[in-house]
Amino acid sequence: MKRILAILARELRAAFESPMAYVAIAIYVPLQAGLFFFLGYPVGRVPLPGLWEGGQASLLVLFAWMPLLFAFLVPALTMGAWAEERRSGTEELLFTYPLRTSEVVAGKFLAVWLLACLLLAATVLPVAITVDGLGDLDWATVWVGLLGGFVLAAGYAAVALCVSALAAEQLVAFLCGGLVLAGLWAMRLLVGILPARFARGLEYAAPGSHFLDSSARGVLDLRDLVYFGLLVCVGLWINVLVIERKRWVG
Repeated sequence: MKRILAILARELRAAFESPMAYVAIAIYVPLQAGLFFFLGYPVGRVPLPGLWEGGQASLLVLFAWMPLLFAFLVPALTMGAWAEERRSGTEELLFTYPLRTSEVVAGKFLAVWLLACLLLAATVLPVAITVDGLGDLDWATVWVGLLGGFVLAAGYAAVALCVSALAAEQLVAFLCGGLVLAGLWAMRLLVGILPARFARGLEYAAPGSHFLDSSARGVLDLRDLVYFGLLVCVGLWINVLVIERKRWVG
């Protein structure tokens, strides 16, 4: 555990020594807040109005944007996790230390997840306090939605780290990670045009369904926690396999 925490501290230090974390904060936080207050969520069968237009003390619109915005935020946080190590030549140096690949992968995952959770809290809590000052906000729904957002970020981080492990350059890792996660988000949009037996399976496979239909609405479902737990475990397992293969082949 100490070695995992050492990797976690190393990754967090590297993140805040580079401008990436600050750029992500400067873009993501005001963007999601602006979409919530002014645009609403015009995607799907039932578009949702923004706060000023709808006049409801609810954060549903804020949570509705998370699966899509995370599809680009999380790859921005993970793109250098392996690609930059490989470009700068520090990946081989890292594994000269008495570290198992699984420990390095776990440390990098926890660092990305923690950064994403901090960004999420920095977005949701100020907006929630503002909305609560304007109306009667249900804080239980806010906390459940925030917890669901943390779990969603964990699943996205595990997938995006796999993409970074396969990419040779940071930009490639970001673009491919964004495409993969945006594709997972778009799966939910195809449900209405597919036959019922395919649509049911596709909807269950889409990460957004396990967030938008439950925790985003204030409902904590154990099945969703199991889904994201499996997604994280599979993603990290594949990440370990990819890194091990590159070490032996490279």
